[in-house]
Amino acid sequence: MYMIIGVIDVAIVGRLGAAPLAAVGLGAEIFFSLVLLFEALSVGSSVLVAQAKGAGNYRRIASLTLHTLVIGLVIGIIVGAAGLINAEKIVSFFNVEEDVHKAALSYLLITFKITPFAITLYMMHAVFRGMGRTDIPMRIALIVNAFNAAADYVLVYGKLGFPALGVAGAAWATSLAHILGLVLAFYFLYQNRKELFRSEELKKIPLRPQVFRDILSLGSPSLLEQFFWAASNLLSIFLLVYAGTLAYASHQLAITVESISFMPGFGIAIAASVLVGQSIGAKDFKMAKSYARGTLEFALIIMGFFALLFALFPFKIAGLFTHDPDIINLAGTLIRIASLEQLTIASSMVFGGILRGSGNTRTPMLISTFFTWGFRLPLIYLFIRVLKLPITYVWMAFVADWALRTIVYLSIILRRDWLNKALDKEKNS
Repeated sequence: MYMIIGVIDVAIVGRLGAAPLAAVGLGAEIFFSLVLLFEALSVGSSVLVAQAKGAGNYRRIASLTLHTLVIGLVIGIIVGAAGLINAEKIVSFFNVEEDVHKAALSYLLITFKITPFAITLYMMHAVFRGMGRTDIPMRIALIVNAFNAAADYVLVYGKLGFPALGVAGAAWATSLAHILGLVLAFYFLYQNRKELFRSEELKKIPLRPQVFRDILSLGSPSLLEQFFWAASNLLSIFLLVYAGTLAYASHQLAITVESISFMPGFGIAIAASVLVGQSIGAKDFKMAKSYARGTLEFALIIMGFFALLFALFPFKIAGLFTHDPDIINLAGTLIRIASLEQLTIASSMVFGGILRGSGNTRTPMLISTFFTWGFRLPLIYLFIRVLKLPITYVWMAFVADWALRTIVYLSIILRRDWLNKALDKEKNS
């Protein structure tokens, strides 16, 4: 959902120029990096719920849901408060130009206030997916993004009697959209309570330290993976802004366009995790293999389509987001380079989902951390800060990064280590 929100924000703010586009890009990267960092704990909830669903343990599902909500709310309050207190220091760290700094700060001071809503919402999405109700997050996303698009248009440009708020308007639209999303999540949870929990009631479920430990233990590797991703993401921004406002704005536009292809790939990876997890919970290991193969093939078809689209029409796509010819030319080149990595991104996403669904959240964390910190970041530093090469070289490094990750994942999947460990765990239980 957050990817679509980012696409809409960039599409609307991008028409205001390079500085507002860079500011929204920076503000959104910081906010969502922190939100998604702690939302990663929900991987533990999703896997445990999927396995409980496969085993038909509805009391366990209800208990996991309640404990996930508590975790999301508590962490959201802490992160939001810390963000508001340190917003000025966070933006200053990136050493951007003054107009970008001011606009990005206004974005963060607004969005940090709704951090508890955002983290809790995304954690609830993971619970719904673990239950097999992927339609609920999708319905919420459709409503929320329609609202965000309308609110962006009204608040950024100043329509229907509202003042033109620019970047701040995008921040308010994003914030209100997340509040609406959480309200809808609770509504769907209540409306579907009999199907999801059968006779169990959340209010009668006691809070138990062991359940918190179960969720946090399984989610911690994903949290660590997300931490290294978030830190590397913010550090890469710190390095990329040295290329200048035009280069960073073009990079942000290209990243936003590429996130459109991420959405189906990410969704299929989640489906792989849930379906494999449910199959293992039901002790149907043959079906787990079948789901693994099917989700990979589907992801390759979908993201292969985007690869063709990005290769054939990169400049026309960039022109949908801005009228600035310089941004269109550079962003279009980056989008064309992005076409080269779509199939490897699809493969890496699904392979990671398969491993997480089998209960192995550690391996994806190690792969992601190694390639991000040992390969991607050093090359960004080398190309931008040392050699002062164009940003196109950085994007070629991204292509190589995803290709190498896919090779490593493929070697693990083909050895069937993920399935063998699940079988061993079942034999020893």
